[in-house]
Amino acid sequence: MILMQNAEDKFKRRIVHIDMDAFFASVEQRDFPELKGKPIAVGGGERGVVAAASYEARKMGVFSAMPSVTAKRKCPDLIFVKPRFGVYQQVSKQIMEIFRKYTPLVEPLSLDEAYLDISENLLGFPSAKATALAIKKEIFESTQLTASAGVSFNKFLAKIASGEQKPDGITLIGPEKAPLFIDNLPIEKFFGVGKITAEKMKKLGIHKGKDLRAWEEAALQKAFGKSGVHFYKMVHLNDFRPVVPDRIRKSIGEERTFEKNIE
Repeated sequence: MILMQNAEDKFKRRIVHIDMDAFFASVEQRDFPELKGKPIAVGGGERGVVAAASYEARKMGVFSAMPSVTAKRKCPDLIFVKPRFGVYQQVSKQIMEIFRKYTPLVEPLSLDEAYLDISENLLGFPSAKATALAIKKEIFESTQLTASAGVSFNKFLAKIASGEQKPDGITLIGPEKAPLFIDNLPIEKFFGVGKITAEKMKKLGIHKGKDLRAWEEAALQKAFGKSGVHFYKMVHLNDFRPVVPDRIRKSIGEERTFEKNIE
């Protein structure tokens, strides 16, 4: 696969990031109607930790990886549900099959999210956004579950965009909107910036994308090593990473990890 590497070409791709909404918890609420509208936590138990939380639970401050005792204290009405990973895997397989109707370039990241390269408009939709909306619609019709989508010209922006209007949202970040979007993006939302790195950046006066963009690549590399080069590329919109269909996934067939809290 040839990577596009010049300024003109970097805006030509159409990348979609699809992220299911509160996946584990939503599957439980779908399959057990009595749980709909109620704060639930998948996993947990007396000494365990929360694997996933419904949006009702999240509103009460309950998130994945939180000790069950803490979760119950924050939300006294919290209902703990035993995880059914076999069911989640089956639903995930169903969703991935839907993705492949629209493009062979599907890169699953986990059971509930994937990148799709829809630069080649195989089904003749009028726009990338229209394609993403069709995918969301088909997912809901097939599984009764909602997904959020981010559409952009690179993977970095598409992934951030998918979390902008959760749940059941869609966000498009085109070339004309991207520079201002990046400038106003809190540094914590940059991929690879964890708590420790964010604290270090803030001590250096880097709070948002515009602050990061003011740094030279060499200075960022000196301050943050190889990650500094990555940050420089992202803030200058030079993310040429391809969508890799045969990417080795995070043991997706046996996944037992916590869901994300970016919703």
